[in-house]
Amino acid sequence: MPKVVSYVPEELYLKSKVEVPAGWHIVFPEGVGEDDVIAACNGADFLLVTAPRPSVTARVLQNIPSVAMVQVFGAGYDKVDIDAAREVNLPVANTPGQNATTVAEFTIGALIALQRKILLGDREVKAGRHKEIEQALIKTGLKEVRGTKIGLLGLGKIGRQVARLASFMGAEVSYYDPYRCDKKVEEELNVTYLPFLELLQHNEAISLHVLLNKDTYNLISRKELSLMPPGALLINTSRGEVVDQAALAEALESGHLGGAAVDNFAPDPPPPDHPLLNLSPTAGERFLATPHIAGVTAGSFSRMLKEALANLRRAAAGEEPWHVVNGVKMVRGRPL
Repeated sequence: MPKVVSYVPEELYLKSKVEVPAGWHIVFPEGVGEDDVIAACNGADFLLVTAPRPSVTARVLQNIPSVAMVQVFGAGYDKVDIDAAREVNLPVANTPGQNATTVAEFTIGALIALQRKILLGDREVKAGRHKEIEQALIKTGLKEVRGTKIGLLGLGKIGRQVARLASFMGAEVSYYDPYRCDKKVEEELNVTYLPFLELLQHNEAISLHVLLNKDTYNLISRKELSLMPPGALLINTSRGEVVDQAALAEALESGHLGGAAVDNFAPDPPPPDHPLLNLSPTAGERFLATPHIAGVTAGSFSRMLKEALANLRRAAAGEEPWHVVNGVKMVRGRPL
């Protein structure tokens, strides 16, 4: 029976009430270093990892010869060296779309929190300045989703769900993606395609929904931030490395950005001296930080775990796995 090394913790299996196939041997290692992963995978058939950890490096992949497939719990697979996996004929699969609505809900919530200055209002009311902050925010002229021009960078499963929600709430939605959608899809989602730089220039809020790779690393830096209109908002539920962290801090300090919401830092978790954790009080009022929880709910975890185990079951039965991200359909020279 298959042996699965799972970096999805045992308590998540219990809380999610996910049924493990009878006879499967699930191992829950603790160490996440290269040597720890290699040792845990000795004699294992499958490796199940979470999107953020551990790092499945070329050295790891070259030293786990019994493993037939690496399954990622989540959509992001930037911690797996997929090129090295391809070289050793090892499929890498993910579970895309299972938390798309979850992240989309969070994105809209973050947008509303920034537009309505909820963090500032909460702090001031609790400090006994209810009347003062009420009058100040009324004079500011708080915005709403309806009528807001929102630009989506990436229109995959998550981006499409954000488009549906934002459009339903009355926003004007545009997008950029290297692979432009069919006209029918654009019409269904009520979105307009714009080239990358135009997307930045013509929207009041930009929301990032791209995978991290060599093309998206620091995709949003000083130049790109400067192209955004004064007072614009930036929401990043993607990887922290997609945004130049120091440049984002500078844009908040200067007041060029009206606000930013970040769910993932670079590095993640951020060290105490991270520029976004050391903003001035004024800039900090415009910054919303969360600990990589945009796609984390009990429901989404259960869906992702069920999908991951179903895919491992397919592979164990000799069937072609779903959602392979590195193009490998053979396992070290033999069919699955």
